Amino acid sequence: MKTKKFLRSGPHLPVKNLADTLDYYRNVLGFYEEWRWGDTDGGIRRDDLRLLFCEDPVHASMINNPASRLNLVWFVDNIAEVFSEFKQRGIEIVNPLTDYPYGLREFAFVDINGYYIRVAEETEKK
Repeated sequence: MKTKKFLRSGPHLPVKNLADTLDYYRNVLGFYEEWRWGDTDGGIRRDDLRLLFCEDPVHASMINNPASRLNLVWFVDNIAEVFSEFKQRGIEIVNPLTDYPYGLREFAFVDINGYYIRVAEETEKK
């Protein structure tokens, strides 16, 4: 019998256009193993990071607009290498790689749906 344990959270993110989003994550961000369920639901992964999307342009515009953006945090190993790769891929970094006193080193970019994505790694505890 398995022990009760919480494993992960995977929000089903609304996007403006599913095909464009999957193309962006695959071709620009280096994700793979794309899947689709009909014309409006799909997902993609990179290593252990799995993302789920649903095409809903109205909802996507409500949560990501000039007045506000939904923040997502992706935890990674070797953030310096991820940062370098994303710069080489031409991704516009909106917050540079920075060490924060709350124990994270992170940078940020905005994806094609307006999500503010913080890429982070835990730093050594002092």
